Amino acid sequence: MNENQIVDRLKQHDERALGDIIDKYTALVSAIIYNVSKGRLTSSDMEEAAADAFFTLWNHADKVEAGKLKGYLSAIAKTKALDKMRTVKTPEIIDIEDVTLADEYTISDNMDRQVLHDDLCEALNQFGEPDKEILVRYYYYYQTAPKIADIMGLKLEAVKSKIKRAKVKLKAFLTERGY
Repeated sequence: MNENQIVDRLKQHDERALGDIIDKYTALVSAIIYNVSKGRLTSSDMEEAAADAFFTLWNHADKVEAGKLKGYLSAIAKTKALDKMRTVKTPEIIDIEDVTLADEYTISDNMDRQVLHDDLCEALNQFGEPDKEILVRYYYYYQTAPKIADIMGLKLEAVKSKIKRAKVKLKAFLTERGY
């Protein structure tokens, strides 16, 4: 069954569709939660965040567009990981006078980072699949080339080759924009 059919069934609140999605995407959701939390969540906290992600998907099934299930679920997983980290972590009160910023840091640096982020997103959107997914897994989720090859069912050399070619394209794209 293809993704569009599963999304249609999910929108009709077919519990089997949710089960199919859970079976297919649990590993991805778990990896996102682990990577976002940088290992700071316990196993039970990560499981709870994953369950919350699928529950949120179920409750907002009408918002899922055909062909965008994976991206939508990934965004939910990231949000749930951040939410869980906020609830587990005790907030610390920091006296502003105790904070020392590096002399070279300015507000414009933060704005530059946002512009770079926007440019990188634009660059990534120019890649087709599976190249875009490989790049996201490699640079955002910090997965190794062998792991990506295994997960995506591709040959290791193909993954390495795609990463290498993408680096060249990204460099050209960023150089063109003055980086």
